[in-house]
Amino acid sequence: MAEELDPSYYRAILESLPTGVYVVDPERRILFWNDGAEQITGYRRHEIIGRLCHGDLLMQCDEDNKLLCESGCPLVATMHDGKPRIAEIFLRHKDGQRVPVRVRAVAIRDAFGTVIGAAETFDEHYAVPDLRGHPHTRTVQNHIEDLTGISDHQSTQSYLQAFLEDFAEDHKAFCVLSIVVDEFEKFRNAHSAEAAQRILHAVALTLRRNLRECDVVGHWEESLFVILLADCPAAVVGRVAKMLMRVVSGAAISWWGDRLSVTVSMGGTAVCVGDTAESVLLRSEQALRSCLEAGGNGMKFV
Repeated sequence: MAEELDPSYYRAILESLPTGVYVVDPERRILFWNDGAEQITGYRRHEIIGRLCHGDLLMQCDEDNKLLCESGCPLVATMHDGKPRIAEIFLRHKDGQRVPVRVRAVAIRDAFGTVIGAAETFDEHYAVPDLRGHPHTRTVQNHIEDLTGISDHQSTQSYLQAFLEDFAEDHKAFCVLSIVVDEFEKFRNAHSAEAAQRILHAVALTLRRNLRECDVVGHWEESLFVILLADCPAAVVGRVAKMLMRVVSGAAISWWGDRLSVTVSMGGTAVCVGDTAESVLLRSEQALRSCLEAGGNGMKFV
């Protein structure tokens, strides 16, 4: 008969899983927080254990940026009726960016079957950009910026040229979004250069983590980002832009006791026959300029 493992081994296994795992009591006080949860959220065990999971901690929300902690929380519903649940939601990373996750909540019962808490596992449901479907991108050397955690200007420019070559040869259509942080100079002057760098990082990773594997998100200059939406029909760009605006508005950084957030403005265009990198970027930037002239915090497509 096989020797049973000591209970401490089971805990060690749970502690080391890359999947996020945490356990709460009936008051939703966090009792357990593993390595995966640390990696996905940025919060270490000593920052989390003993705290309530709701409030201004993880700020879980749905795709419409509606907070779920008081109504709609899978964990609360599971503790109420004991039924397991699966949901795709967003949580706020310690650094401020919104992270899309798939959560699974299960009830924890005592020997008499009474629910005495709940456990939740969660995984990020995005991946590192994989552009194998675009042959010319295979030769691009992607350099990730330290400041933003996304592709730098040169890499983004190289990806754009590769996308254009794929379009010319195989008609692989794509769209370009130019995205700027609204009133960035005002934000920096009000809160400092360090706060401005942190909000840029939060916006950049929020954009990256809420797009598909095949899309490219690059830092173009200062507070301007360029996104290449692969195989994206012009008809759906508006929906993509609205989704990105919602998740960016939900990103925030902690700064001297305050939660600081920003909005973004977007200009977009679809690639056309005969386009060059300069022409497609010019149309995208003109659309962005039109959006800003209309007051910003919106999107224009040409």
